[in-house]
Amino acid sequence: MSRQKHFLELMRRLIAAGGVALVLALTVLAVSPALHAWLHGENQLDPNDDCAVVLFAHGLTPALAALVLLGLVLRPRLEQPSAPDLLFLVAPSFDLPPGCGPPLS
Repeated sequence: MSRQKHFLELMRRLIAAGGVALVLALTVLAVSPALHAWLHGENQLDPNDDCAVVLFAHGLTPALAALVLLGLVLRPRLEQPSAPDLLFLVAPSFDLPPGCGPPLS
């Protein structure tokens, strides 16, 4: 594996791990008001707060659209394996009949 492919694979895995960690952190902060308040450093939380935790808890993930677009932009840059010139297809062998049939009753 070339160095560039190895680096791209490592970056892809790090981004995926970061995304998983972000979703886990947002989930924990969304279900725990005490941790959410600790994150903001406030005693009282506004339920109409526009932070990422509240948006995630309400199901709004506008960052997802940016991640999808980023994936679509980076996808063509990755090297795709070329298709083989000739496909060697092998027909299945039907030398032996099936071992059992359907029930009689």
